[in-house]
Amino acid sequence: MPTPQKIQILQDTGERIRDVRGFYLADFSGMSVEKLSLLRKKCREQKVQFRVIKNTLLKRAFNERGITELDAFLEGPTGLVFSPVSEVSPAKILTDFAREHERPRIKAAVVDGRLYDDRAIATLATLPSYEVMLSQLLGTIIAPMTTFLAAIDATLRLPATMADVLEREKSKVS
Repeated sequence: MPTPQKIQILQDTGERIRDVRGFYLADFSGMSVEKLSLLRKKCREQKVQFRVIKNTLLKRAFNERGITELDAFLEGPTGLVFSPVSEVSPAKILTDFAREHERPRIKAAVVDGRLYDDRAIATLATLPSYEVMLSQLLGTIIAPMTTFLAAIDATLRLPATMADVLEREKSKVS
């Protein structure tokens, strides 16, 4: 029989993860309190949540949402990292922090229903943000049009430039 406290944690976790499309599991064992606090601070700055919840409660919360891919990774000390704003920002924070401090170890992730291992998450972390990718795509679409318009502009300016050069030449001769 679950205690009222566990029921409250389960409900709170269910509410927090309701609209989230990306979940990351991190093993934070071996991290000092200072480093864990620093990681939490970096997460808060990027609107990413870092929660430590018992594996059995986390498994129930995931299963209520239909996520069973992470069940095998819910062993040992596990931190749940997610963001309601961006699916990729937790991967970037965890990867950068682990590169700098050698911890936490990323166990696995589920993003948009697909399971990612630690190597795939490292690749995911190198992707630019949505806004950057959108601007790159827009730049790729606009670049040929800009070149075309510059060529037309140069063609239209050529007669005026030639007339100006001829006028100067005539004034030099006279």
